[in-house]
Amino acid sequence: MHGVLITFTSSAGLEELKAPFTDYANALKGMTGLVAKTWIRDGSTFGGFHIFTSREAAENYLNSDLAAGLTSNPAFSSFEIRHFDVLDELSAITGSPQVARA
Repeated sequence: MHGVLITFTSSAGLEELKAPFTDYANALKGMTGLVAKTWIRDGSTFGGFHIFTSREAAENYLNSDLAAGLTSNPAFSSFEIRHFDVLDELSAITGSPQVARA
């Protein structure tokens, strides 16, 4: 599996973003190769840790219209995207639900 950490700064607050983020979450459910996304927030920084079945699936998401809509939103800036190999064997030992589902 492959992990992607995406963070960005938002000029909009959490209350303003609840509805559009809910819509985005529902759209992500249909993304081929996405195993899970954990949503994160620290003040005005938002994002998520995404688990994909492969790096190719992650790249397909990052090159999708869905991701383009996110990165082109004028309320969002300072995007950081980091890729990680998931250590499946160790993650299974510690009970990672993403490993169990994949």
